[in-house]
Amino acid sequence: MSATARVLVLLGSPRKGGNTDILGDEFLRGAAEAGALTEKVYLDDLHIRPIGEVGDRSADRVDSRADNDFLSVLGRFLDADVVCFASPVYWQGVTAQLKCFLDRLSCYFRRADYVRRFAGKGYAIITAFGQTNPEHGKWVTEPMKVSVEVLGGRYLGEVSVSVYKKAAVRAMPQALQAAFELGKKCAESIQTL
Repeated sequence: MSATARVLVLLGSPRKGGNTDILGDEFLRGAAEAGALTEKVYLDDLHIRPIGEVGDRSADRVDSRADNDFLSVLGRFLDADVVCFASPVYWQGVTAQLKCFLDRLSCYFRRADYVRRFAGKGYAIITAFGQTNPEHGKWVTEPMKVSVEVLGGRYLGEVSVSVYKKAAVRAMPQALQAAFELGKKCAESIQTL
């Protein structure tokens, strides 16, 4: 791992300038303050098709839909020391944009040449949702924690915010600070390894 952490936010939200996007920016601002190199990928801007038919044995799977946009993002994902999955809660889960990316990982996560690059990486989660019940964020955070475990990564934390109106999180200093601090913590935890 490099001395300078590389931090990537994979943004699953289709709403640029929305709450999840804003929280992702704060996460990256915190990581940058800690000296990390930062990047954000808007998955909605890319053509990442859903997973195609795959074999029963995950180690032997072939990505029959290995289009350029997915492979480009996969390369950035693999190069990052920290990946933050950022998605609002859409219909009791992550957005389709992020789900397509995650499903496509199933063609790679058990392949010997990729396993080492997934494992040990730090992972964080950011989610925003319109419900008032704070437990609603678990529709995203809990399955994503399982994804981190499957990838052999290190779970570094989450920010889960109840906010509905677009960009309303800008008026929520505690939420913005939590995202900033999580980004900073993630970058620092990688750089001290």
